[in-house]
Amino acid sequence: MRELTHYEKEVTTIREDALVCDVAERMDAEGVGCLVVEDAEGRPVGVVTDRDLALRVVAAGRDAGVTTAGSVMSHPLVAAEAADPLERVIAKMSSAGIRRMPVLRDGRLSGIVSLDDLVGELADELGDLAAPARARAREGHFRGRLEDLRGEFEARLTRLRGQVEQTGTQMKDTLRRELDTLRERLRGSPPH
Repeated sequence: MRELTHYEKEVTTIREDALVCDVAERMDAEGVGCLVVEDAEGRPVGVVTDRDLALRVVAAGRDAGVTTAGSVMSHPLVAAEAADPLERVIAKMSSAGIRRMPVLRDGRLSGIVSLDDLVGELADELGDLAAPARARAREGHFRGRLEDLRGEFEARLTRLRGQVEQTGTQMKDTLRRELDTLRERLRGSPPH
């Protein structure tokens, strides 16, 4: 499987001390469903999703004007390294029960991968795996068909060879009788 390096891209972030109302506005403006939360030094420390806002702020009756991103974010941060194979990323996401995972390179945020990305990736890989299998199946079908044709050809050739031999034997007998008849005529004896 491929590594996550192709998911390295700019990621929308927000500081952990940002107010939830600012988080919601930023998500809306950027058209994203999550933001990576960073500490004061710019290190990723968690993720806040639209679901976090719905459950941990709205459903809980918290005030979006005083509640911070850091208080509602999912943490500790579950992240993938850019060099992680997809199998490891899928396992991490599954065990953590998350749909989006930041991608880090040398401890710094370098991208994000979502469950939807992985589904697309796996579909591509299944397609890549299916192509040789389909080719082998076609090849096997043609090979089987060639074997059938070879068997049919050999059977016809054997029948033809038998017919030629039979015809040859009949021709020899006919020629032998004709020669005997000619010999008899040349000797002056009446033919049998």
